[in-house]
Amino acid sequence: MKKSLIPFLAVFGASVMLFLSCKKDGVQTVSAIGTAGTLTASTATPALSLATSANSAVTLSFPATTVTGYPAALAYTIQVDKKGNNFASAREITATAPSTDVTVGTLNTVLLNLGLPTGTSAQVDVRVKSIIAVNTAPVYSNTVNLTVTPYSLTSYVYVPGGYQGWDPTKADVPSLASPSSNGIYDGTVVVPANTTDFGFKITPAQSWALSYGAGSAGKLDATGGNLTFPGAGTYKLHVDMNALTYTLSK
Repeated sequence: MKKSLIPFLAVFGASVMLFLSCKKDGVQTVSAIGTAGTLTASTATPALSLATSANSAVTLSFPATTVTGYPAALAYTIQVDKKGNNFASAREITATAPSTDVTVGTLNTVLLNLGLPTGTSAQVDVRVKSIIAVNTAPVYSNTVNLTVTPYSLTSYVYVPGGYQGWDPTKADVPSLASPSSNGIYDGTVVVPANTTDFGFKITPAQSWALSYGAGSAGKLDATGGNLTFPGAGTYKLHVDMNALTYTLSK
């Protein structure tokens, strides 16, 4: 009887040791996230414009958040919201420690998504959220405040010509709009009945610094002569500045 108990006790003892070992290993898989470091901004008044959309607007610096226990990976996001809204409607930008450059275009898109009006100065709150897993509570940095003026994504080209006195600087010079600034412009031009000079050109700005005239059929050329309206009337003008092409229709 005693002999038969020996193998049983050996197996039982090994099972207990295995259980305790697994339990010990299980403790090692727990991760704990520490407090977030101090967030700083390279400027409190980032300058925003469509022309500089690819440039850096602000550099946000913050030390890596500490993790104790099992070395789990951290995910960082920059949260932006209207000043005083307690981040209730925060928009997020993916971030990396110890610093993240936020481009003019990215920041402007966030501001527009918050419903801030273009051309008007506003204040926003910014903080960093750190998290190690979706089912764990995140930690947040301090809040910094930025003063910003969002810009419209719409860009324009202009259509000076004989019908309006060949003056691109006039406030009422007809323009073509590109709502997303993708280089595709559309608009309507009215050529008055008393017009005698039906020539026109396309200018990217309200000046003669650069203008586009006629190239080969349907093409624009910066060294070309005047484009021409067939006569008086209302015309739809479509311009692709990427391909330097245009179409004109009534």
